[in-house]
Order: sequence, then structure tokens, then C-alpha cells
Amino acid sequence: MMMMILMRSPCNNLMIMLCICALVVASMPAEGPRVFKVGDEFGWRVPLQNDSALYSHWASSNRFHIGDSLSFVYDKDSVVEVDKWGFYHCNGSDPITAFDNGNSTFDLDRPGLFYFISGSNQHCTSGQRLIVEVMHIHQHHDDHHDNASMPPSMSPLSASPSASAASSLSTASLFPAFLPLFLTIVHS
Repeated sequence: MMMMILMRSPCNNLMIMLCICALVVASMPAEGPRVFKVGDEFGWRVPLQNDSALYSHWASSNRFHIGDSLSFVYDKDSVVEVDKWGFYHCNGSDPITAFDNGNSTFDLDRPGLFYFISGSNQHCTSGQRLIVEVMHIHQHHDDHHDNASMPPSMSPLSASPSASAASSLSTASLFPAFLPLFLTIVHS
């Protein structure tokens, strides 16, 4: 029967091939977990004097999801995960997690806000601190940061999606859309 369908006409053959291609693309897995190097090429260090918002700008240009990781690369410093209070007061005396090995990876294992500061109070007050918002599975970024209590130098920029996070629509979600078309062509 399949041979008869393929032999009907060039138009049918083209439609079948397009459907097969669409099914292959739709069955491809969505983008997997990513590793983000904090600060990109700048890394994790004290920002320049006129760039104290470096890490808030960096965070606002990326979209973080459960399963992603943050890679902190630094020299003679540390990175401390703290609560909101510790972040705003540059106080790492009660850390959630602390690293000081120069190359630390932190797994983003839940949705919500994560707060990171340098272990050096002077570095933190100079802008070496970071808030990362991990998205819920189907959440769009709406700047959920508490901007009212955030110092002006730490306020996030308006969201501008990065090239690596172009769409939250998974290609796998297209499969049901193409299945009826494929079945219609095969049974015609």
C-alpha cells in the first residue's frame, strides 16, 4: 500500500517527504541543560569601578532553567551562595554554599532566585554579586526581581532574550500538529 501511495504523483511524494521531515524534526529533543560561565570572558572578579552592575547585566541577558549550571572562574577569591538578606547586606557569614577553589560549578536545581556574593565584603560592595532567576518550565521572564529593594546599580535591565534562548516552544511539541496532516496524506 505504501508503494502505491508513493507512486501516485510527484505532488503526493513531495507532501509525504515534507511530512516525514517534519516528523523527524519534531521528534528531536529540545535543548538540554547548559553551563553558563558567570561574567562570560570577564569571569568572577571585582567589576571595574564604573561597571558595578556587570553581573546584573550579565544575568539579565541570559535565561536560566532547571538543570542548567553556573561556572564561576576566579583567582584568589570565593563565591558564596546566600539568602536575600545576605545578598543585600554583602554578608556571607551564614552561607548556603561556599566555594573557594578557583573554578566552581553550581547546579540550578529548582525554580526561583539564587543569590551569590564574593566572600570578600569589599568585593561584594564593589559589585561582585549576582542574582540568578531560574525559570519555571513554562515561565516567561517578567523581571520578577525585587527591584524596589535593589540598589540602582544592581537593578536588572529590561529583558532582552539571548540568542541561545530564542524560544521556549519545544520542537517535540510540534509532533501532534503534524500527525493529522501526515495521516490525511497517507490515507488519501
